[in-house]
Amino acid sequence: MKKAIATFLVALLTACAGTAFKWSDARRITAGMSIAEVTQIMGAPNTVKSADGQLIYVWVHVNGMTGSTRTLRVDFKDGKVISPPPIPDSFKD
Repeated sequence: MKKAIATFLVALLTACAGTAFKWSDARRITAGMSIAEVTQIMGAPNTVKSADGQLIYVWVHVNGMTGSTRTLRVDFKDGKVISPPPIPDSFKD
């Protein structure tokens, strides 16, 4: 019985990949915020790219149980958010 419970818990914990985040937290990001401020809200990004003098931070969360995916991109220039990420009102936590 203990082995079955342990197996279930391992499967449950590995069913999600990436950095879990909430849309309500992502909506707190505003233009001019520093990279440190954003990562304090969102956690570490999954990917960081550099293009045309900008840093692009990307957060991805995949729920293996439901198949749902959340992706968020924030662009920085000179260490500050260029503009808040567009998040539709229909995106709920």
